[in-house]
Amino acid sequence: MLSKKFFIIQIFFLAAAVLLLMFYLRQPSPALGVYGQVGDFHLINSNSQTASLKDLQGKVWVADFFFTTCGNLCPMMNAHMSRLHELFKPYQDVRLVSFSVNPENDTPQALKAYAEKFHADTRRWIFLTGSREDITKVAVGSFKLGDIREPIFHSSYFILVDRKGQIRGYYDSTDSKNIEKIIKDLKQLIRENK
Repeated sequence: MLSKKFFIIQIFFLAAAVLLLMFYLRQPSPALGVYGQVGDFHLINSNSQTASLKDLQGKVWVADFFFTTCGNLCPMMNAHMSRLHELFKPYQDVRLVSFSVNPENDTPQALKAYAEKFHADTRRWIFLTGSREDITKVAVGSFKLGDIREPIFHSSYFILVDRKGQIRGYYDSTDSKNIEKIIKDLKQLIRENK
């Protein structure tokens, strides 16, 4: 008799847990904030073509700042970008944008070779370079990263940008929890902005 009551109580708690989980999963994800607007830019991609903010209009994208000769932080960051590149291949409206902060070294040819190391489809994972002044304007002016006094400035942050060019989140790429969060938030932004 006691085991029958115990079994009924277990079933009751299991059913309650399932209902709570279903309720939780149906709740909308918290809205992503808006942290600024990306200003227009005109830079050169790894195919020696001019690229601007207009090329990303209507796309959800993740930006980072790196340089090809970086030996510590950048390879790890770009390994994470490569993971995002693979995960979001099925989404035609997702782009990754890697801005070089060492334009003196990172010519379009150097960027092309670097992209090949990561098997990047450069139509979807875009590598950009330009004058130091233009890169500084993007990094410091639009994304509020780095410092104009540093000759080579970059950050470990990935930046999530929506279809309107609005910054929706900053994620430390050295933290695996942040990588999982940007994946989740990117998916949410794809759904929200359709």
